[in-house]
Amino acid sequence: MTALRDAEGFLTRLDDWNEKTAQAIADDYAITLTSAHWHVITLVRNYFKKYGLSPTSRVTIGLLKQSLGKQASSIYLMQLFGGRARRVLAQVSGLPKPTDCD
Repeated sequence: MTALRDAEGFLTRLDDWNEKTAQAIADDYAITLTSAHWHVITLVRNYFKKYGLSPTSRVTIGLLKQSLGKQASSIYLMQLFGGRARRVLAQVSGLPKPTDCD
């Protein structure tokens, strides 16, 4: 699995992503992907397909608010994906590193 990823943990080839790969990456963070995780993953992957960019944190929260309403927040993302939620979400989603990630 690690050969498919760069030194920062992002896929080296975006076409290598699939649900099994996503769970394997999530396993590295001790995350069991639930329907809530898959909802967020689908949102960011659809955004990437449309714009060719990993959505920033602000855009991700906006997408979540459109689909989930008030419960969407950075805290919600951290509950799902941990303290570095945007980085982990992008990795699990098979997307490039977002521009607002350290």
